Amino acid sequence: MKADDIDTLDRWYRCDISREEIKALMQRSDLKGLAHTVAFFAVLIGLGILAYRAIGTPWMIPAFFAYGTVYCFLNHLMHETHHRTVFKSVWLNELVHWISGFAHGAEPIYDRWGHAQHHTYTYLIGDDPEVITPRPADIPTLVGQFFGIGIFKPGPIINHAFGIIPPADKELVPESDWKAMIWSSRLWLLGYALIIASCFVFGTILPLVYTLFARFYGAFIPTLLNDTQHVGLEQNVYDHRLICRNVWVDPITSFLYWNMQYHTEHHMFPTVPFHALRKLNKKIKHQLPPMYPSVWHAYREIIPTILRQQKDYDYHVTPQLPAEYPATPQSTHLPDLGKPETVPETEASETVVVEASSPSVWIDVPDAKDMPTDDVLEFQHNGEQYAVYRLSDGYHAMSNKCSHAGAKLSRGFVIDGQIECPAHNGRFDIRTGEATLSPACNKMRIFPVRIENGEVQLGLPD
Repeated sequence: MKADDIDTLDRWYRCDISREEIKALMQRSDLKGLAHTVAFFAVLIGLGILAYRAIGTPWMIPAFFAYGTVYCFLNHLMHETHHRTVFKSVWLNELVHWISGFAHGAEPIYDRWGHAQHHTYTYLIGDDPEVITPRPADIPTLVGQFFGIGIFKPGPIINHAFGIIPPADKELVPESDWKAMIWSSRLWLLGYALIIASCFVFGTILPLVYTLFARFYGAFIPTLLNDTQHVGLEQNVYDHRLICRNVWVDPITSFLYWNMQYHTEHHMFPTVPFHALRKLNKKIKHQLPPMYPSVWHAYREIIPTILRQQKDYDYHVTPQLPAEYPATPQSTHLPDLGKPETVPETEASETVVVEASSPSVWIDVPDAKDMPTDDVLEFQHNGEQYAVYRLSDGYHAMSNKCSHAGAKLSRGFVIDGQIECPAHNGRFDIRTGEATLSPACNKMRIFPVRIENGEVQLGLPD
């Protein structure tokens, strides 16, 4: 975590939507996740069988191209499981996370931390590790990715498998996850070693054709879609409407793309599952720029922008915002903070637990008694923010700023007695403050709550 993470997350523009509406949209479903995942793998396996039967015929090339294309969309399944929103069950999400990450050619623990950084610093140049190419756009890099070049990056995984964690990776991934990352990297290397070995055992290159090589010959269409998300737009602003594109795609592509055509909504509300993004779009689209009617329309803008940037570094496209919902000054002016220094995790957040017997003052929380079960609200007192929860066993409270990067937990989702961070999907136990899922690492400070004369009261020290 960096010293200005908390300020960064507070500056991002957020569309107006009620707590009740966004809470309903954040609901997870194993059934919906399994239905989509099973159907996706059925298509992939079916195309793989067709490609095998087409070997030696003129249909082999289009058949393998179709298989490779769907295979490369496993990247988007990995992306969704990064956020743990595909399934309600954590174990199921993590299982599919590792499988899809392995297939994509990424080690999922390391990649998840990088993606969390991307959501904190989306297209803030120098801090976002997923910027495809900063201005001026590097044309060879962009073209190469259409053929998988530069997407598959085994170097960090090999280093981690041998226990080598460079300083930049130590800054990105907390020490508590190093051991798991190392063993996951070793398992990743073992898996690909077995694939290569099987080529020699069976005397055929097909195991590589169906896995690693597919990341290259199938990359064109997924990359075509990925580049519509951010390329050519604003950078160094705190408004996802100015740095993300929504592009209409047909239902089949939407299925394979895991609804990432609603990319602005995903960045603004990353705790909303893929299957609810269309509903979210309907609720807030009047606050967003118009959706591009096709991928072709997006590239009619992207290609001239890239070419013009070769001579005019600062040239970019600024999406047209609705007059009723303009960008705010704090979201469009990048503060001159300089390069923030890394704050050691032990200093980034207070980890002292305030016991029920320690408060010296009790403060009424007027709205808490009307709060539904399994929900959270924000409470402010003397300039400090608190998250007050209502579970089946009563009320609980903790600091409102996530100890990972400072997001407001009161905007998060209560699930199984835990609060899920609205920015990066880490989780904390509401009763104890313990971090339960990464990227949350440090314990949250908790506070006692009581009911006195029918009023919910928060206990605070002087």
